[in-house]
Amino acid sequence: GEWVELYNAGGVTLDLYGYKIGDQSTPGCCEGMLAFPAGATLRSGQVIVIANQASVFRSTYGFSPDYEMESSDPAVPVLSRYITWAEQGVELTNTGDELLLLDGSNKLVDSLSWGSSTFAFDPAISSVPEGYSLERYPAYRDTDSALDWRKQSLPRPGVVDLTPPTPTPPPTPAPTLPST
Repeated sequence: GEWVELYNAGGVTLDLYGYKIGDQSTPGCCEGMLAFPAGATLRSGQVIVIANQASVFRSTYGFSPDYEMESSDPAVPVLSRYITWAEQGVELTNTGDELLLLDGSNKLVDSLSWGSSTFAFDPAISSVPEGYSLERYPAYRDTDSALDWRKQSLPRPGVVDLTPPTPTPPPTPAPTLPST
């Protein structure tokens, strides 16, 4: 039931061919990194959804994702394993993991970490309860901080929240009493 979404807050279409997404923080070892196929793009203002398995995602959310990590639906393109970086599949754990987006030169474009992983943020975002998702809020702001992310108890894949955060009013100063 896992899924990831990418949102393009920029003003130009991105060619995703050569981009990778996964949970292996450095080349080698035990987790996964997946590559986008030729022709994959992300238009300005577009959201794409990458599901672990399209069939499970569709039965949960009522629509097909744009891509899948493991083949379950011939109509949905599958991201290929990028074995130069990591040989396994991507499995995001609620208690602690990281997610990385790499460009065609394997340069880190974006990342987040939660629970026991401090790869992207130290301190990391706290562990994520089963059935929740993490979303960048607002979707257009990236300060490279765990504070950019919030937990969603009712995930809505493919929908980004572009409303500006409500400003927190400054504390009201305590009244000063005249001295006697």
